[in-house]
Parts: sequence; structure tokens; C-alpha cells
Amino acid sequence: MNILNARITYRQIPIHMLERFTFKDTASIYRMKDKHGFDELLILQTCNRVEVYAASSKVDDPSSLLDIWHEHLNIDRGVLEKSVELSKGKDAILHLFRLASGLDSLVVGEDQILGQVKRALDNARKGNGVDSYLSMLFEKAVRVGSRVRASTNINKGSISYGSIAVKLAEEHLHGLYGRRIMLIGSGEAASMVAKPLLSKGIEFMVTSRTMERAKAFSESVGGKPMEFDHAMSELDKVDALFIATTAPYWLITYEKMVEVMERKKKRSMGMNNIDGRIEQGSSSSSTSILPLLLLLDLSNPSTVEPRVDSIDGVKVIRFDEIASMVERNIDARMKEVSEAERIVREEVDAMEARLRRFEVEPIIDSLFRSVDRIRRRELDKALSMLNLDEHSKQVVEQMSYAIVESILSIPMDELRKASENGDVEFIRTASRLFKYGHGLEEQYNHTR
Repeated sequence: MNILNARITYRQIPIHMLERFTFKDTASIYRMKDKHGFDELLILQTCNRVEVYAASSKVDDPSSLLDIWHEHLNIDRGVLEKSVELSKGKDAILHLFRLASGLDSLVVGEDQILGQVKRALDNARKGNGVDSYLSMLFEKAVRVGSRVRASTNINKGSISYGSIAVKLAEEHLHGLYGRRIMLIGSGEAASMVAKPLLSKGIEFMVTSRTMERAKAFSESVGGKPMEFDHAMSELDKVDALFIATTAPYWLITYEKMVEVMERKKKRSMGMNNIDGRIEQGSSSSSTSILPLLLLLDLSNPSTVEPRVDSIDGVKVIRFDEIASMVERNIDARMKEVSEAERIVREEVDAMEARLRRFEVEPIIDSLFRSVDRIRRRELDKALSMLNLDEHSKQVVEQMSYAIVESILSIPMDELRKASENGDVEFIRTASRLFKYGHGLEEQYNHTR
């Protein structure tokens, strides 16, 4: 059975162009797999890739997978040939295992791809696109991806600017639940902050230069939209402010923040450490004083005036500090790549041997059935010449089973080993030895 793969990823074309190559109705494609000459078919689609996997006993050219894009999306083959990367056999398996392990991702070591591989397999099963080969291959890919993550630190340490910013906010404010959180921005940087907040179940307000942008961001990503001027007037009620926008001027000025902190301090007078703002009645120098307002600036260049850092009660974490943490985590992950690659190569070799053994199993089954017909024929002859009671007949029959099993078990184990090792000559010799396994050599050559 030939394993084929064709893929269009962020490596070949810009991400925003992948939509053109995305299949909307995969179920209809699975129904047409026989027409294209494929025994099994699986489509994997994420925001960074569109991949088609096939198993075929007839087709051995992965470029045949281009017909699926051409026929179902009406994309010119010339365009496809320039955009699609092809692989087959061991190379296709290697690619899939690297993909599941996070080694082919835009963000090295990311975990999301593992769930996407599982869902692609589930969808293909529901659409009757896969049978034993691709099911076995993708199940193994998931286990390989899990092993790589368990055995290395390739997915440890966040490398998302937004996730790092949220983590820093949690550390400085001793948690974000119950805090008043505001996000300024409606672009990609803002969404990187919003997603980890949402995943943790933390509510936040979102504002932008126009209310329309804030509403659109709220509907597509999350957050409670707020008109910009109103949001600025509410800063004295905020505990953490994430700024993820671009502006050719200081969005957060020194004068503005002085006014905000004056109002904030008046509001917080008399409050104790219960609400996490300030602890009073303690003169111990070891007491941890939480900032009254935490500013996390993901804008590059910065939109927070430098003098804001000097305002009492304000803690500013700037882009450079966040970026430095991201770089350290990226470096740590990259150090794990070589070990992850070693594990993947080891698993690919094991999978290749398993697939070769899988190929010979139908042949072995056919041989056992041929021998069993001979066993049954000779058993019937013997029983017809003997006058045995039912118990004695069962004893003789069980003996015939045991003889066949004892004679064939060692040769068949050797046949399986030969298949794992790709020893075609051994298979051919076995076919000549076991003449009653009709068509053994032809059967094996067909599966090759």
C-alpha cells in the first residue's frame, strides 16, 4: 500500500492565501476517493496548512493528489504544482510524525496541532475516508507527538507575547480573577492577549480608536466593548491595562496617568489587602505592596510615555521585557529539537517495519486458510475410516489444529520478520516452498 501526501502550508504561500486551497466539504471528497484511485483518504486543515493523505494499492505518484484540488476547487494545475509539496512512503510518514510532534509548526513545539491531527482522523472516519492503513498511521502519529512532548521540553515555556504578558500580570497581581482588566487594541497583538485571558475564563474590557473596531473584535475574539474616551475616563478603576496597538504618539501620557493615579489613590484610601490594592497598618519592609495599576505595553514602538514608569503606584512592563522572555523560551525549545527529531526517526523506522509486516499479514492469512483446507480434507478422510465417538473425534480434530499450528508458526514468524526487514527474496523463496499457498508471490508483489 502506497502512502502519499500533498500539502500546501505557510512555508509555500502566505497564510492569508491558504483559504483559496481549503476544502469546505470534505465528506463529498471522501465519497469520491475510489474515483481518484485511492483506497483511503484523509484531509488535514488548519490555519497554517491544507494537507491530503492517501493510501493506495494502485497509485504510487503523490502528484495524483493534485487532481483533488483541481476537480473540487477548480484550481489550475500549474498553480498547484508551484504551491504544493509532495512526499510518499517513508518521507510522508516522517513528515506526519514531525508535524504531530510540533516540529513542522509555525510555532515550534505548539500543542494545538496534536488535537487537529486527532480531529482530522475522526472526521475522515465519519466520512468513511479511512480504513486500517491511515487509521493506524494517524493513531501512531498522535502517540509519537505525545511521546515527544513527554520526553522533551519542546512545548515548555510560552512563546506567545500575549501569553507571556498575561502570565506576568498574574504574577504581579497574584492572580487576575476578580480584577478589572482592560485591553486597548483590536489587531493581531490584541488577539494574542485576549485568547489566554479567555482560555482562563477571565473577563476583560476591550477598546479601540473606534467603537466599530471594538465591537468587531468583541464579536470575533471576545471581551466587553467600550467606547475609547469612556474607557480612558475609567482607568482609575482598572487593575491591569494591556496596550496592544500602534499609534504615532504617546497613547498613555505622563500627565494623564498622574491624574488617573490621583483618582485611584483617593478611591483606594482605607482599603486593605483583601482587594489586592494596598496593605495598610503594617510597617514591615518585607510586606509585598501590589501596584495600584499595572501597564503591560505590547506596542512596538511603545505608546506609553517613558516618564510613566516614575509615577508612584504604577508598574510598567514594556515590550522589550516581554520579547526577552519569549526569546529565552524559543531558545530553550530549539535546544530540544535534536532529541525530538531522534525520537521521530526512531518511531518512523518502527512504523515502517510495522507497515511491512502489516502488508504480509493477508498473505499469511491466505496461506493458513489454504493449509486449513488441506487439514480439513485429510481430517474428514481419516474420520470417515474410523469408528470414533464424538469425544474422540474432537480429540483428533484438536490434534490436527495443533499439528498445523506447530509446523507453520516458526516459518510464518520468519516470514513476518522478513517482511519487516524488506527481505523480498525470502518472501519469494517462501512462495516457492509453500506451493499450496496459491499466488503467494503474486499477492506480495501486488501489495508492494
